[in-house]
Amino acid sequence: CSFLLTAVFLLTAVLPALAEQNGTSSIPESRQLPRVVDDADLLDDFEEDKLLFRLNDISERQQCDVVIVTVYSLDGKSAEAYADDFYDYNGYGMGSGDDGILLLVSTEYRDWALTTYGYGMTAFTDAGIEHIVERFKPDLSEGNYADAFECFAKLCDKYLSQAKTGAPYDTGN
Repeated sequence: CSFLLTAVFLLTAVLPALAEQNGTSSIPESRQLPRVVDDADLLDDFEEDKLLFRLNDISERQQCDVVIVTVYSLDGKSAEAYADDFYDYNGYGMGSGDDGILLLVSTEYRDWALTTYGYGMTAFTDAGIEHIVERFKPDLSEGNYADAFECFAKLCDKYLSQAKTGAPYDTGN
């Protein structure tokens, strides 16, 4: 009985460490969120489901998470810091580099931010991000959230494909 208890104790102590070494997420399942989190309730259920389907398709096909998050409050943080933390602490990122891009929209001060990780930093250059923002921001400003988010998704898909050719969207490309 003592041997069995010792074996169980060792397994419960060692397995989480082994899982983390093997690249398995150490983020609790309850914090592994979908690619659309509409806490500010800017989309109706149909729009949210359609967008989630689109982002899941792009992310899986491109092997780079494309995420959209809406919140009311930034809890005293800057939009950039909130977006970075949200990405880090909620299970986002694909592959060993945690590849991805996240668009955060906050309604409190009508603020937004983009954050990129891993391959997302290669695929989405400063010039590329500037162009994406120029394209979706008018719809965002007008309150056409579904259109703004669809534009963002479409351009993310396009820029990920372009980056895979070795020439990501940039001032020279």
